[in-house]
Amino acid sequence: MPVMEKTCQPGRTVRSQAQAPVTVVVDAASRNVLIQQEMNAMSYRLNFNESLANDIPRIVCEQVERAIEELNGADTDLPEAVHQVRKRCKKIRGLLRLIRGAFSESYSDENARFRDLARRLSDARDAEAMLECFDKLYDSFSEELGTHAFASVRHALVERRDAVQEDAGLPQRVRESAAELQDAHARVLGWRLDSGGFAAIEQGLLRTYRRARKAMHASYDIPTPERFHEWRKRVKYHWYHLRLLREVWPAPLKVLAAETRQLADLLGDDHDLAVLHRTLVHERDALGKSGEIDALLGLAARRQDQIRAEALPRGWRLFTEKPSCFCDRLHACWHAAECDTARAAGLAGEEEVEC
Repeated sequence: MPVMEKTCQPGRTVRSQAQAPVTVVVDAASRNVLIQQEMNAMSYRLNFNESLANDIPRIVCEQVERAIEELNGADTDLPEAVHQVRKRCKKIRGLLRLIRGAFSESYSDENARFRDLARRLSDARDAEAMLECFDKLYDSFSEELGTHAFASVRHALVERRDAVQEDAGLPQRVRESAAELQDAHARVLGWRLDSGGFAAIEQGLLRTYRRARKAMHASYDIPTPERFHEWRKRVKYHWYHLRLLREVWPAPLKVLAAETRQLADLLGDDHDLAVLHRTLVHERDALGKSGEIDALLGLAARRQDQIRAEALPRGWRLFTEKPSCFCDRLHACWHAAECDTARAAGLAGEEEVEC
């Protein structure tokens, strides 16, 4: 399906009708979780009161320190610890992609190091993710299925996950990863950028947006699991960039980042279904009866069709601008944020500031 081409001109603003406020009661434990999530989100954000030369190491070191803490406490919940560490590696790689234009000498090596570290722990997470994918697929069609539908297949997937998590080599890989993160922490403190300001991020921002937009076109021109997985990766890196740049235009970029995350999650579900499909085909005899496997494969294909139909209009809205227009808009927002920061500093010092 072809993707609509848009110009740089801004579209109409559509205002929704006001809605009555909703009161939500949150218990103390949930409130603490929400506060911690907000603090974590704020740490993964560029600070206009700091230079990039100081801010980039600060962000990466915080992610590395938390990853080390999670691995050191992995005995309590190994799958969750591995999942969180892999996400932190992706966030670091997202930041590296943003600054790649000003980090040319070290980008490839550092990106490969964090990629390989995450891959070392992938087996434990992949087995858990496949079970989660099965459960979500079942929930999507629960009204059509009986209470115990595909119970034998789920049991086989649980055994498969447990076997991976009980792998004697996994604790050693966790220790090696923690040690490698300690080394990374020392390296990050010595990182140097070739330039500062918007020039340091312009190439990475433009390249990631362009590749996400191009991958969207490719995915619907010839729909394959590989092409949708490629789009998913580019959307996720774009989401990281929007989170990092939140302070250049806080309210709108918060909404834009949330929409981008929803698209990334949808495409993540599509990828998980593709992996489940491949596993069911390759391990058919070990996972269930032939009739059950065929029925499950059919449901997975139906769900992928639904996901891809929902993802397309989301993609149109997020990637309607041409890459140069998107980058120019963020450049203007960056300049405005610099002016706001300078003006605030000038007011505090009772000095005039011009932008």
